[in-house]
Amino acid sequence: MADSDDTEKKDPKADPNAPQRAHPHQKDKGKVVTTAFGEPMSGGIADIADGDDD
Repeated sequence: MADSDDTEKKDPKADPNAPQRAHPHQKDKGKVVTTAFGEPMSGGIADIADGDDD
């Protein structure tokens, strides 16, 4: 019998309120996005990091 474990990581796509991953060529300012490692960061900082800070 399989145990249900509440500590399992949930799929971020399953939660519509979860921050989306930052993408190049897309303005993220004003949003909270995640890095490639899943850490939350400001969309404005993400825009600077990926070159979208025109």
